[in-house]
Amino acid sequence: MPTGLWRFLALTGALIALVFVAVETAEFRTYTDDHIATESADGHSYAHLRVVRVSGNDEQTGGLRPGDVIAPLFDYTPRMRHGGSPAGTVYRWAVERGAVHFTATSMVTALEPQEIALFEIFNVVRLAMILMAIVVAARRPEVPAARALVTFLVTMGLTLLTGGAWLPDPVFALWYTVRAPIQIYSLSQGLAYACIFPFASAHGVRAWLRRINPWYALATAGCVLGLQIYGLIANRPVNLGAFEQIVDWSPLVFLLGIVAAFWIAVAGSSGRDRQRAYWAAGSICAGFAGPIAATVTVFGFNYSPPWVNYLSVTLVAIPLGLAYTILRHRTVDIGFVISRALVLTVLSATIVLVFGLLERALGKIFIDASHIASRSVEIALALGLGFSLRSLHARIETSIDRIFFRRRQRALAALKAFASDVYFITDPDLALERTVDVVYRCAEAENAALYLIADGVYGCAAAIDAAGVPAEVSENDPLFVRLRATRAPEMVREVASTVNAEIAFPMFVRATLVGALVLGPKRYGEAYDPEENALLADLAGRVGLALDALQTAALRRELEALLAATGGAASAL
Repeated sequence: MPTGLWRFLALTGALIALVFVAVETAEFRTYTDDHIATESADGHSYAHLRVVRVSGNDEQTGGLRPGDVIAPLFDYTPRMRHGGSPAGTVYRWAVERGAVHFTATSMVTALEPQEIALFEIFNVVRLAMILMAIVVAARRPEVPAARALVTFLVTMGLTLLTGGAWLPDPVFALWYTVRAPIQIYSLSQGLAYACIFPFASAHGVRAWLRRINPWYALATAGCVLGLQIYGLIANRPVNLGAFEQIVDWSPLVFLLGIVAAFWIAVAGSSGRDRQRAYWAAGSICAGFAGPIAATVTVFGFNYSPPWVNYLSVTLVAIPLGLAYTILRHRTVDIGFVISRALVLTVLSATIVLVFGLLERALGKIFIDASHIASRSVEIALALGLGFSLRSLHARIETSIDRIFFRRRQRALAALKAFASDVYFITDPDLALERTVDVVYRCAEAENAALYLIADGVYGCAAAIDAAGVPAEVSENDPLFVRLRATRAPEMVREVASTVNAEIAFPMFVRATLVGALVLGPKRYGEAYDPEENALLADLAGRVGLALDALQTAALRRELEALLAATGGAASAL
C-alpha cells in the first residue's frame, strides 16, 4: 500500500479508536456488576442457566448460589447476556435448587470505587497505546515494522476491555460480535512486529512464523467470528466440545509465537539492535504476562479470586516500555513530532490571543457605531488571520527549529551546501572522500560508504570504516536489485543484503544505477527522518551526476590528447 494512503488510513483509524476509548474513559458510570456469572445449563440455549459464581450481598444476588439453575423471566437480550445492563436494572428469575422451585430477583449495581479505578487504569493504558500509535504512524509510515506496531497498538487499545455499554443495543451487539476477531488480528500484528523488528529473517523460525501468521490469524478469527454470529442469531450458546476449547485457547499461540520471535531476535542481533529488540520484547512480553496468568487461573483452573483481575495491570508495561524504547533507543526519531507539536501549540495560542485582543479592542471602537460594523470587523479579522496562517506557520516553525533543533538545522544546512558544491570538485577521488566525510559528520552515521559499479560489480570506492562493509557486492545483491526496481532509498536490513548498513540511497545516471550511498545506524541510535532522507537522496543523485560529468570530461581530454597525437603523427609523415 502506498505510504501516503497507509498513513491516512492508519491515522483515521487511530483517531476513531481514540474517540471511542476517550468516551469509554469518561463514561465510568456505565461500569456495572451483575453479581451473577452463569453458563448454559443445557449447553444449547439461554433458556436455562447454571449459576457459576456470585458476588455481593443477598439483595444484589437475590440469594442465588452456585449450582442453581435459573430461567430468565424477561427478554434476555445480548446486552444482558454480556453484562452491559445499566446500574439499577432488576432481573427476575425462576430458580431450581434441587427439588425446590422459587423466584428471585437480582440487581445490577455500579462498580465500587476501587474497581472503577482499575478500569480507568486500563483506559489510560489504552489511550497511551493509541497515542503512541499516532506518533509512530505520523513519523515512520514507510517502515513495515512500524506499520505492524501501529496496527497492534490501535487494535489492542480498542479491544483491551469489552466496554461499549454506552452504545445502543444493536451497536453493542455488533461491537461484542466483532471485538474478539479484532483482538485476534491485533495479536497477529504483534507477532508480525516481533518477526520483523529490528530486522526481518529470511530463514529459520522467525521467517516460518511470519509466513504462517496471516493464515493462522485468518482461520482463528474466522472461527471466532462464526461462533459469535451463530450464537447471536440462534440466541443460544455454541457447544462444539473440544473444537470450542481449541478456539478459546488459540490466542495463546500468538503470544507464544511473539515470545519465540523476540527471543530469536535478541539472540541473533548485537549492539543497538540487541538493545532495541530486548526492550521491545521485554515490554510486550511483560505486558501480556499478567493477562496470561489470569486466563490460566480462571479458565484453566476454574479459580477466580478477587485479586485475579489485578494481574492484568501488567499491561501498563507495554506503553511504558515502548515509550522508553522510543525515547532512550530512538526506535522512532521524535524530534520531528516534538517540533510540529510545539509549532501547532504556539500557532494556535498565537491565533487565539491575537484574534481575542483585536476583536476586543476594535469591537469596543465600532460597537457604538453599529452592530453591522462590529460584525464586519470580526469577519475581516478572521479572514486576515486565515490568509496569514501559512506565513505564521513557517515563521514559528523556523523559530522552533532554531531554538530547539539548532544542531540538526546546521547539519541539514551543511548537507545542502555540499550538495551544491559537489558539482565544482574536479578530482573524483576527492569528491568521494568528501562525500562520505560530510555525510558521516552531518548525518551522525556510524559508518558511510560509496559503492560504484565496474565490470558488473559494485565496489566500495570510499568509506569511513572500510572494514565494516564488504569491498565488493554483486549487482544481483538484493539491495541493489531493490534500488534499481524502486529508484528510492531502501532500509538495508529489510532486503536481506550482504551489506551491513541501515539505509542506502541510489545514484542514478541516465536511468542506470551507477552506485549507492550506504549509511550505517546513527551513532546516537536515532532514526533518519524524512527531511534528512530527502537531502541525502538528493546528495547521492548529485554525486552520481558529478562523477559522471568528471568521467566524461576525463574521456574528452583523453580523446583530445589522442587526436592531437594522431594529428601530429600525420603531419610528421
